[in-house]
Amino acid sequence: MPSELYILVLLLIIAHTAFNGIRIATSLAAIKAGGGALWVGVLTAMFNIIPAFVAIRVGRMVDRVPLRRPLVVGCALMTVGAFMAAIEPTLWMLALCAATIGVGWMMIAASSQYAVGLLGGSANRVRAFSVMSMGFSVSSFLGPLIAGFMIDQVSYRAAFGALAVFPAVAAVLFASRWLKVPVGEPRSTEPDGGARELFGIPVLRNTLVTACFITVGWDLYNFMVPVLGSELNLTATQIGSVLSLFAVAVLVVRFFMPVLTRRLGERGVMITAMVISGVTFIAFAFAHNYSLMLTLSFVIGLGLGASQPIILAMLHDAAPPGRSGEVNGMRMTLISTSQWTMPLVFGLLSASTGMLPLFFIVGGGILSGSWFAKRKLPNP
Repeated sequence: MPSELYILVLLLIIAHTAFNGIRIATSLAAIKAGGGALWVGVLTAMFNIIPAFVAIRVGRMVDRVPLRRPLVVGCALMTVGAFMAAIEPTLWMLALCAATIGVGWMMIAASSQYAVGLLGGSANRVRAFSVMSMGFSVSSFLGPLIAGFMIDQVSYRAAFGALAVFPAVAAVLFASRWLKVPVGEPRSTEPDGGARELFGIPVLRNTLVTACFITVGWDLYNFMVPVLGSELNLTATQIGSVLSLFAVAVLVVRFFMPVLTRRLGERGVMITAMVISGVTFIAFAFAHNYSLMLTLSFVIGLGLGASQPIILAMLHDAAPPGRSGEVNGMRMTLISTSQWTMPLVFGLLSASTGMLPLFFIVGGGILSGSWFAKRKLPNP
């Protein structure tokens, strides 16, 4: 792997630490302010509602401009959003913070995924995305821990202020010449069929649909754990540690990705990961103490964590020349649409039915996704 890949991943860790920490901090701040599960769902949706409508356009922009530019702008937006919440963490300010940070992270994700795919090359693309994903596992571990510790030991405002520093530092480093960003493939100047044409490619379409099952499960996990932890009267530090142990499991499974893909194949890893995730979601319905939540969080991290590098590599391989950014934009559009609608729906449901039925619904949905992946994903 080229050294540029590891430098890029290091900077992504810095920005992603803030993203994960702010997500848990906004959920806990909403509960503290009396918003309850419904407002947690609203805030989770706000991270994704604007990206759902603009991600494809941003992806096309990424195909046309130097990749460094959206990385810097995205980090700047995240910094602004975090400082908003640090000034006054009211429910409406938290919603504005979430929307701003959601757009910023979308820009970072679209451009960084394109860059990682280029740096890995066709021979080592899964490995390159595994390295990036392992970096995200580190930041997913650090973010909730930092947020929970700052909330318990200082205040919510201090937590948001501290987390705002991370993307500010990343923006400066992305703008510097310390990082050499690869140049994307030239996009054809001739008119194309846009997203509809891309969605007509079977392997691309089926991979995108499978990605939705995985990512919806991932984000609903981040929505459900703070609510369930609050119902069990866990502290912010304990809830943060549950989320952080999930990140440890993701890091562990991605370390073994080369071995897993050799033995099971890419499709086999995807199916196994989805089955593990679905069953564990159902088991969460019976998690009534801190220790059991920790155990299940680690197991579900193994399942959900194994899938993302394969999804990203398959999408990059299936993208027409010069349109990888647009494909990533399509992925984020589909995912963000699910991510802003599902938390709202589940927030409303949890307010009336409680958390128990939701774990069965999500677990069953992911298990049905494993059946779809078995039938539709290619098996080279």
